[in-house]
Amino acid sequence: MSLPLNKIKEIINKHSELEKELSKSNLDSKSFAKKSKEYSNLNDIIKNANEYLDFDQNKKDLEKILSETSSDKEIKDLAKTEIDELDKKHKKNEILLKLFMLPKDEADTKNAILEIRAGTGGLEASLFASDLFKMYEKVCHKKKMVT
Repeated sequence: MSLPLNKIKEIINKHSELEKELSKSNLDSKSFAKKSKEYSNLNDIIKNANEYLDFDQNKKDLEKILSETSSDKEIKDLAKTEIDELDKKHKKNEILLKLFMLPKDEADTKNAILEIRAGTGGLEASLFASDLFKMYEKVCHKKKMVT
């Protein structure tokens, strides 16, 4: 299932609109901060969106090279390799765009506090709580969530 192209074009148009608005000097600080954050979020995915839209044309160009009888064998091999890479990149871009288009939850950007307590069970419960804390601590350090 491919993504709706109009949604991807909307993302690209929104990015260029925000770029124009941010370049104007008449924005108040509150709206500037809001638009800057939105622009930054779109900036992360805009390259993938452009590559996704250009996929069909790029693939047609490469297939045209393959269908030409006058082309050199090396050029045809390069075109085949390029098509394979293009397909892989297209699938990756599709996954990234699908994830980007998912509705955002306000809690995603907020911090969380996790309380771990030993319940009833004496020493074993304390050991389990300790192990659980160490596990979460390692995960946070790996993801650089804790300084």
